[in-house]
Amino acid sequence: MFTSEENDKIIKEELEAIKAEIISIYNASGKRTTGEFEKGLKIEYSPNKAVLSGYAYLAGRKAGKMPPVQAIEKWVINKGIKPIEAKMKTSSLAFLIARKIAQQGTKKENHLLIYDQLITPERIDKILQRLNQINVTAFIGEVTVMITKLVTNL
Repeated sequence: MFTSEENDKIIKEELEAIKAEIISIYNASGKRTTGEFEKGLKIEYSPNKAVLSGYAYLAGRKAGKMPPVQAIEKWVINKGIKPIEAKMKTSSLAFLIARKIAQQGTKKENHLLIYDQLITPERIDKILQRLNQINVTAFIGEVTVMITKLVTNL
């Protein structure tokens, strides 16, 4: 008989693989500073369903709103970026970077589109094919059992 255990197993395998690949590409990109990104990737499971969520900031930021200066300062420190002028504080540099991001956004060529790279229509189709294979096999098995019962009861 059909159970969702096999579906859940496939869904878990596929999403864990996607999560691992996202982390691998992110770490190889040189954008890693604090490890916060990895901690922010979460998978929530429920029967026949799973949701992968994470930070969207890898896709950059449009101009208009200033990012938190404290976050930029933490990034500056973790990246080892030093102000050019000896008298300038790291917090001042962070403020200037945040203000420039607010005015101009971030450069599109620096954006890391991991989610778009990995969660493609082809990949989703492959996952659905795996799920369909199990479900069709289970369905055929159930129909065969029903037909056998019907034939033996005639």
